[in-house]
Amino acid sequence: MKKLFQKIVGKLFKKAVSKSVSDVVANTPEVPVELPVDGGKKSLWKFIIQTIISILTAVLTALGASSCVRSLV
Repeated sequence: MKKLFQKIVGKLFKKAVSKSVSDVVANTPEVPVELPVDGGKKSLWKFIIQTIISILTAVLTALGASSCVRSLV
């Protein structure tokens, strides 16, 4: 009975998360990325490093959230 309840809750949670994510993605306006022009190499490397850090943060956040969801199921 406990596993059945966990499966039901897990499916409802996944459905709610996927709906909310799709709503956010659908309603987010696209903003073009502008590369820095005036700072030269220093500002270009700053932009590249910030982009890599942002991507890694998003990936690690997704992995952390998925591990929490797996522990509930």
